[in-house]
Formats: sequence, structure tokens, C-alpha cells
Amino acid sequence: MDRRRIISCAAAFLALVACNEAGNFIAYALHLPVPGTVIGLLILLGLLLALRRAPEALRDTAVFLLGHLNLFYIPAGVGVMAYVALVRQDLWPIVIVLFVSTFLATIAAALAFQWTAKLTGRTEGDR
Repeated sequence: MDRRRIISCAAAFLALVACNEAGNFIAYALHLPVPGTVIGLLILLGLLLALRRAPEALRDTAVFLLGHLNLFYIPAGVGVMAYVALVRQDLWPIVIVLFVSTFLATIAAALAFQWTAKLTGRTEGDR
């Protein structure tokens, strides 16, 4: 990778971080009940819609981050290991909530899909 490519990918990563931090700042400053990360993603979406394309460096950076997404679970795993005694104590409520929330999320996704299919006029056989 040449120096110009590294600098452009670093700038793209900085743009992602800037959108995230801007969203966090807006959520904190306005006391919004929405996480700052979600607002940051909406800022990024707005920028991409304004550009009408994803810059190549941003696309490359996103592909790299998504390819190594499993590394982002390491801090959560370490946190669970740090509180393993507490997790063990409340294991059954945690398992029940995980199953119920997964079931409800699946139902919500199916209903959203059906609703979107009705709005767009598409059926199962359409591609």
C-alpha cells in the first residue's frame, strides 16, 4: 500500500470517527433519548446522500472494518469474563430475555418486511 492510499484511508477513518463524535455531542447537548452513535450514522448517511456516492477510501475503510468486525466483540467478552460470577447468578433471566427478545425481533423484522412489500407493491415471486 502506498503512502497516499494509507493517508486517504486514515482520513476516511477520521471522517467515520468525526461523524460518531458529532452524533455523541448532539445527543449529549440536546439531551436526546437517541444514542449518539445512531445520530452519527444519520449524519454519515446524509453526507453520503449529498455526495451521491461513497468515496473509494471510505468504501475501502468500511470493507476493512466489516471484515474484522469480530475484533470489536473482544471488549464485550472481556467485560463478561470480569463479571462472570454476576452472570452465573442471573443466568436464567439472561437466557430467557435473550430468547424472548430474539423472538420479538424476528417477528418485528417479518412484519416490517411485509409492510415494506405492501408499500412497494412487491410479492414473493418478484425480484
